[in-house]
Amino acid sequence: MRNFQHGFTLVELVVTMVVGGIIAAVAMPRFAAKDTFDTRGFYDRATATVRYAQKLAIAQRREVFVCVYAPPAPAIGDISVSYASGCATPITDVSGVALKVSAPSGIALSPTTNFSFLGGLGETAAEVTITLTSSVAGDPVRSIKIENGTGYVHNG
Repeated sequence: MRNFQHGFTLVELVVTMVVGGIIAAVAMPRFAAKDTFDTRGFYDRATATVRYAQKLAIAQRREVFVCVYAPPAPAIGDISVSYASGCATPITDVSGVALKVSAPSGIALSPTTNFSFLGGLGETAAEVTITLTSSVAGDPVRSIKIENGTGYVHNG
C-alpha cells in the first residue's frame, strides 16, 4: 500500500508567496496614496449637492441658491446651498446636516459664483460650469455643468 501525504510542495508555496508579493507591491501604493480617492469623493459629493439643490427647488417650488466659494490657494473653497443669495445660512437636509461641501486640501474650485435654481421646474437663468482642479499628480480636471433653461446637472 502506498502512503499518500497531503499538503503543498515547497515549489507551490514559494510560487504563491512570489505572486502574493507582486500583487502587494502593485496594490499597496494605490491604497496608500488616497489623495485621488479624496478628490473624486469631493467631486461626487459636490455634484450630489448641486443636484439636491435643483430637486429642492422643484419640490418646494421656490428659488434655491448655490454658492461656490473659490478663494485663492492655500484657502479651502466650498459649495453651499441656501434660500438666500450669498448663502449666509446653508439649508439643512433631512438629517440636519448643512448642505455645504468643503474642498479637501489640494483642490481648487473656480469660479467664485452664485446662481439659483428657479422654483417649479428647477431651471437656471444661465449655463454654469464649476471646475475642480487637483494638485495631485495624474488627477484630471473635473467639472460640474448646469445647463441653461433645464437646470440639468451633469459631469462636464
